Amino acid sequence: MMWRQSGHRHRLTRMSTRKKVHAFVRVRPSDDFAHDMIRFGSDNKTIDIHLKKDTRRGVVNNQQTDWSFKLDGVLHDASQELVYDTVAKAVVAQALDGYNGTGLTGV
Repeated sequence: MMWRQSGHRHRLTRMSTRKKVHAFVRVRPSDDFAHDMIRFGSDNKTIDIHLKKDTRRGVVNNQQTDWSFKLDGVLHDASQELVYDTVAKAVVAQALDGYNGTGLTGV
């Protein structure tokens, strides 16, 4: 919970700060991008990853090969400006207003 000063009488009012945590993934293209391993959902909110089985481990190796992630957004081949506007802009504005903001960045 956060408390804020209300009006000129210095009365503190309780503010609810519970908000949903948002998860995004940014996939930057490269010359050796794994097109055969990564698939993006048409909704720009899902990403599926498939790895080929390692044949050196044998036919039955119980190796996990498929993952599927549902996110708030997938930013594929997105500019730095679009990433900032989508992921960080609101958090930065709230931090400047005195609210706690946390942002995680990845590669």
